[in-house]
Amino acid sequence: MNNLRNLGSSRVTSILLVVNILVFAIMTLAGGSQNISNLVRFGAVVKDRIAYGEWWRLFTASFIHIGFMHILLNMYFLYQIGPVFEKLYGSRNFLIIYLLAGIMGNLLTFAFGSSSTVSAGASTSLYGLFGLAIGIMLNYKGDSMLSSFGASFLSVIAINIVYSLINPSIGLLGHLGGLLAGVILAGIFPVINRSLPTSTQVISASAYIILAILLVRIGLKTVV
Repeated sequence: MNNLRNLGSSRVTSILLVVNILVFAIMTLAGGSQNISNLVRFGAVVKDRIAYGEWWRLFTASFIHIGFMHILLNMYFLYQIGPVFEKLYGSRNFLIIYLLAGIMGNLLTFAFGSSSTVSAGASTSLYGLFGLAIGIMLNYKGDSMLSSFGASFLSVIAINIVYSLINPSIGLLGHLGGLLAGVILAGIFPVINRSLPTSTQVISASAYIILAILLVRIGLKTVV
């Protein structure tokens, strides 16, 4: 019940849940969420297509899911942790962080993934929220409440990374890219009613941009 109350006051999380579920329903009716050609048509990450100009896939792939269990697990995690981070960062910044983490996760897949692989899922963005928790722990060491909050996610993160490693069907690169993005983004966007040193924000923003450019260059060079 508490989660439902939190969701009711978390506008962006609610919208993201609706959009993901709606896209999944449309894909299912339009040919199936596990149909490769349908996944490609709706905007999954396909290395060659991105390299030849379809950069929008870095954005759209985070709203596409492959099969019912895939969307069920991802939406469960979004439902559980989305409202928490939206309250911490405010709706606007939460949305920006969510989208940027997803893009970075998809960029890492583009850079180092196989040309024959089709990948998609909100987990790139969700791992961004896990990374955000690590970033909170690192950036607010003097704040016992925030530091403890960030540290409380460490076991969950470890379990999910191990699961990603042992399950070959999971896009580990996307998860790691989202996680890294979250850590970086925690240095750009301050928690509500808290502040970050300007130097930390500048360094973090520069790190995100440089990393994104580097991954684009690597991806373009590795396209077969």
